[in-house]
Amino acid sequence: MLKISTRDLRYVAIVAIFTTILTSSIVYVILNPQPTEGFFAMDILGQNGLAEHYFPADDPNVTIGASINWSIGVYNHMGSLEYVVVSVKLLNSSSPGPDGTTGTPSPIPQLLDFRKVLADNETWNIPFTWIIENATQKGNSISITGISINQTEFKGNFVTAVSGYNYRFLFELWFYDQDTQNLTFSWNSMGIQRSVWNQLWFNVTSTSTK
Repeated sequence: MLKISTRDLRYVAIVAIFTTILTSSIVYVILNPQPTEGFFAMDILGQNGLAEHYFPADDPNVTIGASINWSIGVYNHMGSLEYVVVSVKLLNSSSPGPDGTTGTPSPIPQLLDFRKVLADNETWNIPFTWIIENATQKGNSISITGISINQTEFKGNFVTAVSGYNYRFLFELWFYDQDTQNLTFSWNSMGIQRSVWNQLWFNVTSTSTK
């Protein structure tokens, strides 16, 4: 379960108080709009900020040392200031992903996360540059054992795939729930459990001994 730090919680509370005072005295008196359904949205864009060209030469067979550049977009339309967290996980085809019906996240541990306070109707663009630094082979399975994300290196036996096919980066959106006073992966909207996540698949068919 993701946790919010005491410093971040204090920041959210202070900003929320000032935002509430300002907007309640202006927006309510002038507009007083009917309530609308709040939502989050997330997208992943490739080179040049487009929904295409996610890999060099559009080839999902990623080579050791190749730099891949993506951009993660998060949009807040919940109607209020929100503290959001993008949790990044590395899976294979058999790893359990999020369950949209129950609103539960993937149980796979995260590699890292990105955190930010978003105003209503604000979009957050997160650069995501990653490199497979090392992969090892045992039999017909390939394990990713070294990866760099935004120039931060991670080492370990992260995930294994048969012949190196069908790895995937999973991006889960979490947010701070005022009711539970903790980070949560899903929310109830009009009686339906909602959650936001996205993923992209790739292969690693070569290895190194770096």
